[in-house]
Amino acid sequence: MGSPLDNIRVVLTAPIYGGNVGAICRAMGNMGISDLVIAAPEPLDRDNVLRMACAAASIFNNRRETATLKEAVSDCILVAGTSAREGLYRSHSCTPREVTPRLLQSASQGKIALVFGRETHGLSNEELALCTEIIRIPTGNEISSLNISQAVMVCLYELFVCTDYYEPPTEASPPATSELRERMLDIWQNALLRIGFMEPEKTMHIMLGMRRILSRDTLSVNDVRILMGIGRQMLWYASQQDAQIQPSAPSESS
Repeated sequence: MGSPLDNIRVVLTAPIYGGNVGAICRAMGNMGISDLVIAAPEPLDRDNVLRMACAAASIFNNRRETATLKEAVSDCILVAGTSAREGLYRSHSCTPREVTPRLLQSASQGKIALVFGRETHGLSNEELALCTEIIRIPTGNEISSLNISQAVMVCLYELFVCTDYYEPPTEASPPATSELRERMLDIWQNALLRIGFMEPEKTMHIMLGMRRILSRDTLSVNDVRILMGIGRQMLWYASQQDAQIQPSAPSESS
Protein backbone atom coordinates (compact mmCIF):
# COMPACT_ATOMS: atom_id res chain seq x y z
CA MET A 1 0.00 0.00 0.00
CA GLY A 2 1.35 3.40 -0.98
CA SER A 3 1.71 6.42 1.24
CA PRO A 4 -1.25 8.82 1.58
CA LEU A 5 1.30 11.53 0.76
CA ASP A 6 1.23 10.21 -2.82
CA ASN A 7 -2.39 11.37 -3.08
CA ILE A 8 -1.75 14.93 -1.92
CA ARG A 9 -1.65 17.58 -4.61
CA VAL A 10 -0.39 21.12 -4.15
CA VAL A 11 -2.31 23.59 -6.31
CA LEU A 12 -0.97 27.11 -6.83
CA THR A 13 -3.34 29.72 -8.22
CA ALA A 14 -1.68 32.14 -10.65
CA PRO A 15 1.67 32.50 -8.83
CA ILE A 16 3.79 35.39 -10.11
CA TYR A 17 7.15 34.99 -8.37
CA GLY A 18 9.45 32.26 -9.63
CA GLY A 19 11.40 32.22 -6.38
CA ASN A 20 8.25 31.37 -4.42
CA VAL A 21 7.39 28.53 -6.77
CA GLY A 22 10.92 27.15 -6.49
CA ALA A 23 10.81 27.32 -2.69
CA ILE A 24 7.46 25.51 -2.77
CA CYS A 25 8.98 22.73 -4.87
CA ARG A 26 11.77 22.38 -2.34
CA ALA A 27 9.26 22.25 0.54
CA MET A 28 7.31 19.57 -1.30
CA GLY A 29 10.46 17.55 -1.83
CA ASN A 30 11.38 17.87 1.84
CA MET A 31 7.98 16.53 2.89
CA GLY A 32 7.72 13.70 0.35
CA ILE A 33 5.07 15.23 -1.94
CA SER A 34 5.56 15.61 -5.69
CA ASP A 35 2.19 16.38 -7.33
CA LEU A 36 2.21 20.07 -8.31
CA VAL A 37 -0.47 21.80 -10.39
CA ILE A 38 -0.45 25.46 -11.35
CA ALA A 39 -3.88 26.89 -12.15
CA ALA A 40 -4.23 29.96 -14.39
CA PRO A 41 -0.44 30.15 -14.85
CA GLU A 42 1.42 33.42 -15.30
CA PRO A 43 4.88 33.71 -16.92
CA LEU A 44 7.56 32.76 -14.35
CA ASP A 45 11.28 33.42 -14.20
CA ARG A 46 12.50 29.86 -14.71
CA ASP A 47 16.01 30.64 -13.47
CA ASN A 48 14.61 31.89 -10.16
CA VAL A 49 12.39 28.83 -9.89
CA LEU A 50 15.26 26.40 -10.35
CA ARG A 51 17.61 28.41 -8.12
CA MET A 52 15.20 28.13 -5.19
CA ALA A 53 14.06 24.58 -5.96
CA CYS A 54 17.60 23.20 -5.64
CA ALA A 55 17.36 19.39 -5.74
CA ALA A 56 13.57 19.53 -6.21
CA ALA A 57 13.70 20.92 -9.76
CA SER A 58 12.02 17.74 -11.06
CA ILE A 59 8.84 18.67 -9.21
CA PHE A 60 8.61 21.89 -11.19
CA ASN A 61 9.58 20.19 -14.45
CA ASN A 62 6.86 17.57 -13.94
CA ARG A 63 4.16 20.08 -12.94
CA ARG A 64 0.80 20.18 -14.65
CA GLU A 65 -0.87 23.44 -15.69
CA THR A 66 -4.61 24.07 -16.02
CA ALA A 67 -6.58 27.05 -17.23
CA THR A 68 -8.75 27.22 -14.10
CA LEU A 69 -8.73 26.12 -10.47
CA LYS A 70 -11.90 24.12 -11.12
CA GLU A 71 -10.02 22.01 -13.64
CA ALA A 72 -7.03 21.58 -11.29
CA VAL A 73 -9.16 19.97 -8.57
CA SER A 74 -11.77 18.20 -10.70
CA ASP A 75 -10.56 14.69 -9.77
CA CYS A 76 -10.09 15.38 -6.04
CA ILE A 77 -12.38 13.98 -3.34
CA LEU A 78 -11.38 16.73 -0.88
CA VAL A 79 -10.21 20.26 -1.60
CA ALA A 80 -8.65 22.35 1.19
CA GLY A 81 -8.07 26.02 0.50
CA THR A 82 -5.84 28.29 2.56
CA SER A 83 -6.90 31.80 3.54
CA ALA A 84 -5.56 34.48 5.87
CA ARG A 85 -8.55 36.74 5.28
CA GLU A 86 -11.66 36.91 7.45
CA GLY A 87 -15.26 37.01 6.34
CA LEU A 88 -18.62 35.27 6.46
CA TYR A 89 -17.54 32.42 4.23
CA ARG A 90 -14.17 31.99 5.92
CA SER A 91 -15.18 31.93 9.59
CA HIS A 92 -15.32 28.11 9.81
CA SER A 93 -11.63 27.68 9.04
CA CYS A 94 -9.40 25.18 10.83
CA THR A 95 -5.70 25.21 11.63
CA PRO A 96 -3.43 22.84 9.67
CA ARG A 97 -3.04 20.66 12.78
CA GLU A 98 -6.80 20.39 13.29
CA VAL A 99 -7.58 19.46 9.69
CA THR A 100 -4.62 17.11 9.07
CA PRO A 101 -6.35 13.88 10.30
CA ARG A 102 -9.26 14.47 7.90
CA LEU A 103 -6.91 15.23 5.04
CA LEU A 104 -4.89 12.06 5.57
CA GLN A 105 -8.01 9.93 5.95
CA SER A 106 -9.30 11.22 2.62
CA ALA A 107 -5.86 10.86 1.03
CA SER A 108 -5.97 7.14 1.88
CA GLN A 109 -9.05 6.88 -0.33
CA GLY A 110 -8.30 9.21 -3.23
CA LYS A 111 -6.63 12.37 -4.47
CA ILE A 112 -6.92 15.51 -2.35
CA ALA A 113 -5.79 19.07 -3.10
CA LEU A 114 -4.21 21.77 -0.97
CA VAL A 115 -5.00 25.05 -2.72
CA PHE A 116 -2.96 28.21 -2.22
CA GLY A 117 -4.05 31.58 -3.56
CA ARG A 118 -2.29 34.44 -5.27
CA GLU A 119 0.63 36.11 -3.54
CA THR A 120 -1.17 39.46 -3.80
CA HIS A 121 -4.71 38.74 -2.55
CA GLY A 122 -5.19 35.02 -2.02
CA LEU A 123 -8.24 33.09 -3.17
CA SER A 124 -11.42 34.80 -4.35
CA ASN A 125 -14.79 33.84 -2.87
CA GLU A 126 -15.62 32.01 -6.11
CA GLU A 127 -12.42 29.97 -5.82
CA LEU A 128 -12.94 29.34 -2.14
CA ALA A 129 -16.40 27.97 -2.95
CA LEU A 130 -14.67 25.03 -4.65
CA CYS A 131 -13.01 24.10 -1.34
CA THR A 132 -14.57 21.63 1.08
CA GLU A 133 -12.18 22.70 3.86
CA ILE A 134 -10.69 26.08 4.72
CA ILE A 135 -7.30 26.27 6.43
CA ARG A 136 -6.03 29.27 8.34
CA ILE A 137 -2.51 29.25 9.76
CA PRO A 138 -2.35 30.92 13.20
CA THR A 139 -0.15 34.02 13.31
CA GLY A 140 0.46 37.06 15.47
CA ASN A 141 -2.01 39.92 15.26
CA GLU A 142 0.21 42.44 13.51
CA ILE A 143 0.96 40.47 10.33
CA SER A 144 -1.57 37.75 9.56
CA SER A 145 -0.46 36.64 6.09
CA LEU A 146 2.49 34.37 5.34
CA ASN A 147 4.66 34.14 2.30
CA ILE A 148 3.08 31.46 0.14
CA SER A 149 6.09 29.14 0.32
CA GLN A 150 6.02 29.37 4.12
CA ALA A 151 2.31 28.55 4.16
CA VAL A 152 2.92 25.50 1.96
CA MET A 153 5.71 24.26 4.24
CA VAL A 154 3.60 24.64 7.39
CA CYS A 155 0.72 22.64 5.90
CA LEU A 156 2.92 19.92 4.40
CA TYR A 157 4.97 19.59 7.58
CA GLU A 158 1.83 18.87 9.61
CA LEU A 159 0.80 16.22 7.10
CA PHE A 160 4.24 14.61 6.99
CA VAL A 161 4.78 14.27 10.73
CA CYS A 162 1.27 12.89 11.21
CA THR A 163 1.99 9.88 8.99
CA ASP A 164 3.69 6.68 10.07
CA TYR A 165 6.41 7.26 7.51
CA TYR A 166 8.35 9.66 9.72
CA GLU A 167 10.63 7.84 12.16
CA PRO A 168 12.33 10.15 14.67
CA PRO A 169 15.95 9.31 15.49
CA THR A 170 16.57 7.19 18.58
CA GLU A 171 19.38 7.33 21.13
CA ALA A 172 22.09 4.85 20.17
CA SER A 173 23.29 4.42 23.75
CA PRO A 174 20.85 2.74 26.19
CA PRO A 175 19.64 4.54 29.33
CA ALA A 176 22.03 4.37 32.26
CA THR A 177 21.11 2.18 35.20
CA SER A 178 20.74 3.51 38.73
CA GLU A 179 23.92 1.66 39.76
CA LEU A 180 25.94 3.38 37.01
CA ARG A 181 24.51 6.81 37.87
CA GLU A 182 25.40 6.32 41.54
CA ARG A 183 28.99 5.40 40.63
CA MET A 184 29.23 8.56 38.58
CA LEU A 185 27.82 10.71 41.39
CA ASP A 186 30.31 9.21 43.87
CA ILE A 187 33.18 10.19 41.55
CA TRP A 188 31.79 13.71 41.19
CA GLN A 189 31.32 14.08 44.94
CA ASN A 190 34.95 13.12 45.57
CA ALA A 191 36.17 15.38 42.76
CA LEU A 192 34.17 18.42 43.90
CA LEU A 193 35.54 17.99 47.42
CA ARG A 194 39.12 17.64 46.16
CA ILE A 195 39.03 20.77 43.98
CA GLY A 196 37.43 22.79 46.77
CA PHE A 197 34.14 23.41 45.02
CA MET A 198 32.22 22.50 48.19
CA GLU A 199 32.94 22.19 51.87
CA PRO A 200 32.43 18.78 53.52
CA GLU A 201 29.54 20.09 55.63
CA LYS A 202 27.73 21.24 52.47
CA THR A 203 28.21 17.99 50.57
CA MET A 204 24.61 16.80 50.91
CA HIS A 205 23.20 20.17 49.83
CA ILE A 206 25.39 20.46 46.73
CA MET A 207 24.98 16.84 45.69
CA LEU A 208 21.18 17.05 45.94
CA GLY A 209 21.45 19.98 43.57
CA MET A 210 23.62 17.92 41.23
CA ARG A 211 21.11 15.09 41.31
CA ARG A 212 18.30 17.50 40.47
CA ILE A 213 20.24 18.90 37.50
CA LEU A 214 21.13 15.48 36.16
CA SER A 215 17.62 14.07 36.58
CA ARG A 216 15.97 16.58 34.24
CA ASP A 217 16.41 14.17 31.35
CA THR A 218 17.30 10.52 30.87
CA LEU A 219 21.03 9.98 30.93
CA SER A 220 22.38 7.38 28.52
CA VAL A 221 25.27 5.06 29.29
CA ASN A 222 27.50 7.21 27.10
CA ASP A 223 26.38 10.37 28.92
CA VAL A 224 27.30 8.87 32.29
CA ARG A 225 30.64 7.57 31.02
CA ILE A 226 31.56 11.05 29.80
CA LEU A 227 30.62 12.58 33.16
CA MET A 228 32.59 9.88 34.99
CA GLY A 229 35.61 10.66 32.80
CA ILE A 230 35.35 14.36 33.65
CA GLY A 231 35.18 13.53 37.36
CA ARG A 232 38.19 11.22 37.17
CA GLN A 233 40.15 13.89 35.30
CA MET A 234 39.36 16.41 38.04
CA LEU A 235 40.59 13.94 40.65
CA TRP A 236 43.80 13.30 38.70
CA TYR A 237 44.43 17.00 38.27
CA ALA A 238 43.85 17.62 41.96
CA SER A 239 46.36 14.87 42.84
CA GLN A 240 48.95 16.46 40.54
CA GLN A 241 48.46 19.81 42.23
CA ASP A 242 48.80 18.21 45.64
CA ALA A 243 52.09 16.58 44.59
CA GLN A 244 53.52 19.91 43.45
CA ILE A 245 52.91 21.64 46.76
CA GLN A 246 54.22 18.82 49.01
CA PRO A 247 57.32 20.05 50.97
CA SER A 248 60.50 18.31 49.84
CA ALA A 249 62.35 16.06 52.33
CA PRO A 250 65.41 17.70 54.00
CA SER A 251 68.76 16.67 52.59
CA GLU A 252 71.38 14.87 54.73
CA SER A 253 73.75 17.83 54.60
CA SER A 254 71.26 20.24 56.14
